[in-house]
Amino acid sequence: MNESTSGTLLFTGASASLRGKANFGAFNSAKGALRNLAQALAKEYAENLIHVGHVIIDGGLAGEKIQQRVSDFDQRVKDGRLMDIDSVTDAYMFLYNQNKNAWTFELDIRTSKEKW
Repeated sequence: MNESTSGTLLFTGASASLRGKANFGAFNSAKGALRNLAQALAKEYAENLIHVGHVIIDGGLAGEKIQQRVSDFDQRVKDGRLMDIDSVTDAYMFLYNQNKNAWTFELDIRTSKEKW
């Protein structure tokens, strides 16, 4: 990508990227480190027109994996407690399509029901 001097690199984080939670030390530290790496890369490669972004996904996605694991999936979707996959994809596309004169580094995506 660096040879072409343009492109987009997006990293997916979680709320653990910003704060620790008891009993999740390994996950918290890994997500925090990922965010730090993304930020360093964003600064390092901006001059090569490589847009680096970090997306915090704070909540469950209304997808096949969760549907198979939770018995009240339909109710969670109806109540707005799971994120719509197409809406999350739109957020990634927003970052991907940004003009180089106004890049966003970080987006924080959650449902309106998420307690934060």
